[in-house]
Amino acid sequence: MEHFCRFCGALLKRWARRCYSCDARVQASTPQTSASASTLPPPGMVLNASDTALFQKLRPLSARRRKFEAIGWVLVIFAAAMLFAIYLGSDSLLVGILGVVGGIVGGICLYLRHLYVKEKKTLISTHVVQRMLEDNFELLEYNPYRTFTETELHAAELRRWNNHKGNDFFRARYRGVRFSFSDVKLLQNSGRHTSTRLKGQWLILDLHQAIPAPLILSELEGDGLFGGLFDRRTRVPIEQEELNEAFTAITEWPDVIPQVLTPAFQEYLLATRSRFSYPERHLFFGGGQAHFGRSSRRDFFEPCSNVEDIPAVRERVQREIDAIKEILDGFLLIETLFQGADNSLTPVMDNEGERQ
Repeated sequence: MEHFCRFCGALLKRWARRCYSCDARVQASTPQTSASASTLPPPGMVLNASDTALFQKLRPLSARRRKFEAIGWVLVIFAAAMLFAIYLGSDSLLVGILGVVGGIVGGICLYLRHLYVKEKKTLISTHVVQRMLEDNFELLEYNPYRTFTETELHAAELRRWNNHKGNDFFRARYRGVRFSFSDVKLLQNSGRHTSTRLKGQWLILDLHQAIPAPLILSELEGDGLFGGLFDRRTRVPIEQEELNEAFTAITEWPDVIPQVLTPAFQEYLLATRSRFSYPERHLFFGGGQAHFGRSSRRDFFEPCSNVEDIPAVRERVQREIDAIKEILDGFLLIETLFQGADNSLTPVMDNEGERQ
Protein backbone atom coordinates (compact mmCIF):
# COMPACT_ATOMS: atom_id res chain seq x y z
CA MET A 1 0.00 0.00 0.00
CA GLU A 2 1.40 3.38 -0.99
CA HIS A 3 1.68 6.14 1.61
CA PHE A 4 1.93 9.86 1.00
CA CYS A 5 3.16 12.79 3.06
CA ARG A 6 0.12 14.59 4.46
CA PHE A 7 1.98 17.94 4.32
CA CYS A 8 2.86 17.95 0.61
CA GLY A 9 1.46 14.77 -0.93
CA ALA A 10 4.82 13.29 -1.95
CA LEU A 11 5.12 9.50 -2.19
CA LEU A 12 7.00 8.18 0.84
CA LYS A 13 9.56 5.40 0.89
CA ARG A 14 8.61 2.48 3.08
CA TRP A 15 10.90 3.22 6.03
CA ALA A 16 11.28 6.99 5.55
CA ARG A 17 11.45 9.11 8.68
CA ARG A 18 11.28 12.41 6.80
CA CYS A 19 9.67 13.46 3.54
CA TYR A 20 12.26 13.98 0.81
CA SER A 21 10.18 16.83 -0.66
CA CYS A 22 9.25 19.05 2.29
CA ASP A 23 11.59 17.61 4.98
CA ALA A 24 8.68 17.17 7.40
CA ARG A 25 8.65 14.29 9.86
CA VAL A 26 6.69 11.50 8.26
CA GLN A 27 2.96 11.60 8.87
CA ALA A 28 1.60 9.37 6.17
CA SER A 29 -1.84 9.22 4.62
CA THR A 30 -3.34 6.90 2.04
CA PRO A 31 -5.55 8.90 -0.33
CA GLN A 32 -8.55 7.27 -1.94
CA THR A 33 -7.88 6.08 -5.48
CA SER A 34 -11.43 5.62 -6.73
CA ALA A 35 -12.58 8.13 -9.32
CA SER A 36 -15.93 8.20 -7.56
CA ALA A 37 -14.39 8.88 -4.15
CA SER A 38 -16.47 10.90 -1.73
CA THR A 39 -15.86 14.65 -1.63
CA LEU A 40 -16.40 14.58 2.13
CA PRO A 41 -13.16 14.94 4.13
CA PRO A 42 -11.99 11.94 6.20
CA PRO A 43 -13.32 11.82 9.81
CA GLY A 44 -10.00 12.95 11.32
CA MET A 45 -9.67 16.03 9.10
CA VAL A 46 -11.35 19.11 10.62
CA LEU A 47 -12.09 21.81 8.02
CA ASN A 48 -13.82 25.16 8.15
CA ALA A 49 -16.41 26.08 5.53
CA SER A 50 -13.83 27.65 3.18
CA ASP A 51 -11.47 24.69 3.38
CA THR A 52 -14.32 22.24 2.91
CA ALA A 53 -15.24 23.96 -0.36
CA LEU A 54 -11.60 23.81 -1.45
CA PHE A 55 -11.35 20.15 -0.50
CA GLN A 56 -14.43 19.37 -2.59
CA LYS A 57 -12.68 20.92 -5.60
CA LEU A 58 -9.35 19.16 -4.99
CA ARG A 59 -10.68 15.63 -4.45
CA PRO A 60 -12.21 15.10 -7.94
CA LEU A 61 -9.14 16.73 -9.54
CA SER A 62 -6.96 14.20 -7.73
CA ALA A 63 -9.12 11.32 -8.95
CA ARG A 64 -8.97 12.54 -12.56
CA ARG A 65 -5.23 13.09 -12.36
CA ARG A 66 -4.65 9.53 -11.14
CA LYS A 67 -6.96 8.11 -13.82
CA PHE A 68 -5.33 9.92 -16.74
CA GLU A 69 -1.85 9.25 -15.39
CA ALA A 70 -2.51 5.50 -15.18
CA ILE A 71 -4.12 5.34 -18.64
CA GLY A 72 -1.41 7.51 -20.16
CA TRP A 73 1.51 5.43 -18.93
CA VAL A 74 -0.20 2.16 -19.92
CA LEU A 75 -0.71 3.47 -23.45
CA VAL A 76 2.84 4.85 -23.69
CA ILE A 77 4.28 1.48 -22.59
CA PHE A 78 1.95 -0.30 -25.05
CA ALA A 79 3.11 2.01 -27.86
CA ALA A 80 6.74 1.39 -26.97
CA ALA A 81 6.12 -2.38 -27.11
CA MET A 82 4.50 -2.08 -30.56
CA LEU A 83 7.37 0.00 -31.90
CA PHE A 84 9.88 -2.44 -30.40
CA ALA A 85 8.09 -5.25 -32.24
CA ILE A 86 8.58 -3.34 -35.50
CA TYR A 87 12.25 -2.86 -34.62
CA LEU A 88 12.59 -6.64 -34.18
CA GLY A 89 11.29 -7.20 -37.69
CA SER A 90 7.49 -7.15 -37.62
CA ASP A 91 6.10 -5.75 -40.87
CA SER A 92 2.48 -5.66 -39.70
CA LEU A 93 0.80 -2.40 -40.61
CA LEU A 94 -1.66 -2.90 -37.75
CA VAL A 95 1.16 -3.07 -35.20
CA GLY A 96 2.57 0.21 -36.48
CA ILE A 97 -0.82 1.94 -36.40
CA LEU A 98 -1.55 0.68 -32.89
CA GLY A 99 1.87 1.90 -31.74
CA VAL A 100 1.41 5.38 -33.17
CA VAL A 101 -2.19 5.76 -31.96
CA GLY A 102 -1.33 4.41 -28.51
CA GLY A 103 1.57 6.84 -28.21
CA ILE A 104 -0.54 9.83 -29.27
CA VAL A 105 -3.47 9.01 -26.97
CA GLY A 106 -1.08 8.22 -24.11
CA GLY A 107 0.64 11.57 -24.60
CA ILE A 108 -2.73 13.36 -24.57
CA CYS A 109 -3.68 11.59 -21.31
CA LEU A 110 -0.39 12.61 -19.67
CA TYR A 111 -0.89 16.18 -20.85
CA LEU A 112 -4.40 16.22 -19.31
CA ARG A 113 -2.84 14.86 -16.12
CA HIS A 114 -0.46 17.85 -16.17
CA LEU A 115 -3.39 20.26 -16.58
CA TYR A 116 -5.13 18.79 -13.51
CA VAL A 117 -1.93 19.13 -11.48
CA LYS A 118 -1.62 22.77 -12.60
CA GLU A 119 -5.26 23.42 -11.70
CA LYS A 120 -4.65 22.01 -8.21
CA LYS A 121 -1.61 24.26 -7.77
CA THR A 122 -3.65 27.28 -8.86
CA LEU A 123 -6.38 26.48 -6.32
CA ILE A 124 -3.90 25.96 -3.48
CA SER A 125 -1.86 29.02 -4.45
CA THR A 126 -4.96 31.25 -4.55
CA HIS A 127 -6.89 29.96 -1.55
CA VAL A 128 -4.03 28.96 0.78
CA VAL A 129 -0.63 30.41 -0.14
CA GLN A 130 -1.73 33.92 -1.16
CA ARG A 131 -4.00 34.36 1.86
CA MET A 132 -1.28 33.19 4.23
CA LEU A 133 1.23 35.57 2.63
CA GLU A 134 -1.28 38.39 3.17
CA ASP A 135 -1.60 37.37 6.83
CA ASN A 136 2.18 37.42 7.39
CA PHE A 137 3.38 40.29 5.18
CA GLU A 138 2.12 43.44 3.54
CA LEU A 139 1.74 41.67 0.21
CA LEU A 140 2.21 43.79 -2.91
CA GLU A 141 2.23 41.11 -5.63
CA TYR A 142 2.05 37.32 -5.89
CA ASN A 143 2.40 35.22 -9.04
CA PRO A 144 2.74 31.43 -8.54
CA TYR A 145 4.13 30.94 -12.06
CA ARG A 146 6.67 33.77 -12.26
CA THR A 147 10.26 34.14 -11.03
CA PHE A 148 13.05 36.73 -11.12
CA THR A 149 14.36 37.89 -14.47
CA GLU A 150 17.83 36.91 -15.64
CA THR A 151 18.96 40.53 -15.21
CA GLU A 152 17.80 40.61 -11.59
CA LEU A 153 19.65 37.39 -10.76
CA HIS A 154 22.85 38.34 -12.61
CA ALA A 155 23.04 41.47 -10.45
CA ALA A 156 24.23 39.22 -7.59
CA GLU A 157 27.50 38.56 -9.49
CA LEU A 158 27.06 34.78 -9.41
CA ARG A 159 28.28 33.08 -12.59
CA ARG A 160 28.51 29.64 -14.20
CA TRP A 161 24.82 29.37 -15.06
CA ASN A 162 23.08 30.23 -18.32
CA ASN A 163 19.48 29.24 -17.71
CA HIS A 164 17.08 29.49 -14.81
CA LYS A 165 13.64 28.38 -13.68
CA GLY A 166 11.45 29.30 -10.76
CA ASN A 167 7.99 30.02 -9.43
CA ASP A 168 6.00 31.52 -6.55
CA PHE A 169 7.32 35.05 -6.98
CA PHE A 170 6.03 37.67 -4.57
CA ARG A 171 6.87 41.21 -3.46
CA ALA A 172 6.00 42.43 0.01
CA ARG A 173 7.00 44.56 3.00
CA TYR A 174 8.13 43.19 6.32
CA ARG A 175 9.03 45.36 9.31
CA GLY A 176 9.34 48.38 7.05
CA VAL A 177 11.61 46.63 4.50
CA ARG A 178 10.52 45.95 0.93
CA PHE A 179 11.69 42.65 -0.54
CA SER A 180 11.05 40.15 -3.33
CA PHE A 181 11.11 36.35 -3.12
CA SER A 182 11.03 33.41 -5.49
CA ASP A 183 11.98 29.77 -5.69
CA VAL A 184 14.88 29.58 -8.13
CA LYS A 185 16.83 26.91 -9.98
CA LEU A 186 20.05 28.07 -11.68
CA LEU A 187 21.18 25.73 -14.46
CA GLN A 188 24.29 25.35 -16.60
CA ASN A 189 23.37 23.96 -20.02
CA SER A 190 26.26 22.60 -22.09
CA GLY A 191 25.13 20.60 -25.09
CA ARG A 192 23.06 17.70 -23.80
CA HIS A 193 24.44 18.01 -20.27
CA THR A 194 22.67 20.13 -17.66
CA SER A 195 24.04 20.75 -14.17
CA THR A 196 22.40 22.59 -11.28
CA ARG A 197 24.31 25.50 -9.76
CA LEU A 198 21.72 26.33 -7.13
CA LYS A 199 18.23 25.07 -6.32
CA GLY A 200 16.35 26.77 -3.53
CA GLN A 201 15.15 30.19 -2.46
CA TRP A 202 16.21 33.68 -3.54
CA LEU A 203 15.43 37.00 -1.87
CA ILE A 204 16.24 40.57 -2.90
CA LEU A 205 15.93 43.22 -0.19
CA ASP A 206 15.88 46.99 -0.69
CA LEU A 207 18.46 48.56 1.64
CA HIS A 208 17.65 51.71 3.57
CA GLN A 209 21.28 52.82 3.31
CA ALA A 210 23.32 52.18 0.15
CA ILE A 211 26.49 50.18 0.77
CA PRO A 212 29.75 52.08 -0.01
CA ALA A 213 31.23 49.27 -2.15
CA PRO A 214 29.90 45.94 -3.51
CA LEU A 215 30.50 42.89 -1.34
CA ILE A 216 30.12 39.15 -1.91
CA LEU A 217 29.80 36.67 0.96
CA SER A 218 29.38 33.18 -0.44
CA GLU A 219 29.57 29.57 0.71
CA LEU A 220 29.55 28.42 -2.91
CA GLU A 221 32.87 27.30 -4.35
CA GLY A 222 34.37 27.06 -7.81
CA ASP A 223 36.82 28.80 -10.15
CA GLY A 224 35.32 31.64 -12.13
CA LEU A 225 32.17 31.56 -10.02
CA PHE A 226 32.12 35.31 -9.31
CA GLY A 227 32.28 37.53 -12.37
CA GLY A 228 31.65 41.05 -13.53
CA LEU A 229 32.87 43.51 -10.91
CA PHE A 230 34.82 40.79 -9.13
CA ASP A 231 36.83 39.24 -11.97
CA ARG A 232 40.06 40.80 -10.75
CA ARG A 233 39.30 40.93 -7.03
CA THR A 234 40.88 38.67 -4.45
CA ARG A 235 39.45 37.10 -1.34
CA VAL A 236 39.47 39.34 1.71
CA PRO A 237 39.92 37.57 5.06
CA ILE A 238 37.11 37.69 7.62
CA GLU A 239 38.23 38.29 11.19
CA GLN A 240 35.90 35.65 12.64
CA GLU A 241 37.74 32.35 12.00
CA GLU A 242 34.72 30.08 11.52
CA LEU A 243 33.08 32.48 9.09
CA ASN A 244 36.38 32.90 7.25
CA GLU A 245 36.52 29.14 6.66
CA ALA A 246 32.89 28.94 5.53
CA PHE A 247 32.50 32.09 3.39
CA THR A 248 34.38 33.65 0.53
CA ALA A 249 34.43 37.44 1.03
CA ILE A 250 35.23 39.57 -2.01
CA THR A 251 35.24 43.36 -2.16
CA GLU A 252 37.41 46.21 -3.40
CA TRP A 253 37.10 47.98 -0.06
CA PRO A 254 37.78 45.74 3.00
CA ASP A 255 36.44 48.39 5.39
CA VAL A 256 32.92 47.51 4.23
CA ILE A 257 33.10 44.01 5.78
CA PRO A 258 32.72 45.05 9.43
CA GLN A 259 29.84 47.34 8.41
CA VAL A 260 27.96 44.28 7.12
CA LEU A 261 29.27 41.55 9.42
CA THR A 262 28.05 43.06 12.64
CA PRO A 263 28.39 40.77 15.68
CA ALA A 264 24.66 40.02 15.64
CA PHE A 265 24.68 39.20 11.90
CA GLN A 266 27.75 36.95 12.33
CA GLU A 267 25.93 35.07 15.07
CA TYR A 268 22.91 34.63 12.80
CA LEU A 269 25.02 33.26 9.92
CA LEU A 270 26.77 30.76 12.16
CA ALA A 271 23.62 29.66 14.01
CA THR A 272 21.60 29.04 10.86
CA ARG A 273 24.48 27.32 9.07
CA SER A 274 24.52 24.50 11.61
CA ARG A 275 20.84 23.75 10.91
CA PHE A 276 20.99 23.49 7.11
CA SER A 277 21.39 20.14 5.39
CA TYR A 278 22.93 22.05 2.47
CA PRO A 279 24.74 25.09 3.89
CA GLU A 280 25.31 26.78 0.53
CA ARG A 281 24.36 30.45 0.68
CA HIS A 282 25.28 33.32 -1.61
CA LEU A 283 24.96 36.88 -0.30
CA PHE A 284 25.59 39.97 -2.37
CA PHE A 285 25.41 43.60 -1.22
CA GLY A 286 25.58 46.26 -3.90
CA GLY A 287 24.15 49.72 -4.35
CA GLY A 288 20.75 49.77 -2.74
CA GLN A 289 20.05 46.04 -2.63
CA ALA A 290 21.01 42.86 -0.83
CA HIS A 291 20.65 39.42 -2.46
CA PHE A 292 20.31 36.15 -0.60
CA GLY A 293 20.34 32.78 -2.39
CA ARG A 294 20.09 29.51 -0.49
CA SER A 295 20.59 26.06 -2.00
CA SER A 296 18.00 24.13 0.03
CA ARG A 297 17.18 21.56 -2.71
CA ARG A 298 13.52 22.28 -1.94
CA ASP A 299 10.64 24.12 -3.60
CA PHE A 300 8.55 26.28 -1.25
CA PHE A 301 4.75 26.55 -1.53
CA GLU A 302 4.64 23.56 -3.89
CA PRO A 303 2.36 20.78 -2.60
CA CYS A 304 2.62 17.65 -4.74
CA SER A 305 -0.20 16.45 -6.96
CA ASN A 306 -1.50 13.98 -4.34
CA VAL A 307 -2.09 16.52 -1.57
CA GLU A 308 -5.58 16.79 -0.10
CA ASP A 309 -5.00 17.46 3.62
CA ILE A 310 -5.53 21.24 3.67
CA PRO A 311 -4.69 21.82 7.38
CA ALA A 312 -1.39 20.00 6.78
CA VAL A 313 -0.74 22.19 3.72
CA ARG A 314 -1.31 25.30 5.83
CA GLU A 315 1.09 23.98 8.46
CA ARG A 316 3.76 23.37 5.85
CA VAL A 317 3.26 26.77 4.16
CA GLN A 318 3.52 28.52 7.53
CA ARG A 319 6.82 26.75 8.25
CA GLU A 320 8.15 27.98 4.92
CA ILE A 321 6.92 31.53 5.54
CA ASP A 322 8.60 31.42 8.96
CA ALA A 323 11.85 30.37 7.25
CA ILE A 324 11.61 33.48 5.02
CA LYS A 325 10.93 35.65 8.06
CA GLU A 326 13.99 34.23 9.78
CA ILE A 327 16.17 35.24 6.83
CA LEU A 328 14.68 38.74 6.81
CA ASP A 329 15.11 39.09 10.58
CA GLY A 330 18.74 38.06 10.15
CA PHE A 331 19.39 40.82 7.61
CA LEU A 332 17.67 43.38 9.80
CA LEU A 333 20.40 42.76 12.38
CA ILE A 334 22.63 44.88 10.10
CA GLU A 335 21.42 48.17 11.53
CA THR A 336 23.78 50.31 9.42
CA LEU A 337 22.06 49.15 6.20
CA PHE A 338 18.50 49.03 7.50
CA GLN A 339 18.18 52.24 9.44
CA GLY A 340 14.59 52.82 10.49
CA ALA A 341 13.57 49.18 10.09
CA ASP A 342 11.82 48.57 13.37
CA ASN A 343 9.16 46.47 15.00
CA SER A 344 6.73 49.34 14.52
CA LEU A 345 5.69 47.96 11.09
CA THR A 346 5.32 51.52 9.79
CA PRO A 347 5.36 51.91 5.99
CA VAL A 348 8.55 52.98 4.26
CA MET A 349 8.43 56.53 2.90
CA ASP A 350 10.16 57.75 -0.23
CA ASN A 351 12.05 61.02 -0.56
CA GLU A 352 8.81 62.95 -1.15
CA GLY A 353 7.29 61.55 2.05
CA GLU A 354 4.73 59.46 0.16
CA ARG A 355 3.97 55.84 0.90
CA GLN A 356 5.80 53.52 -1.52
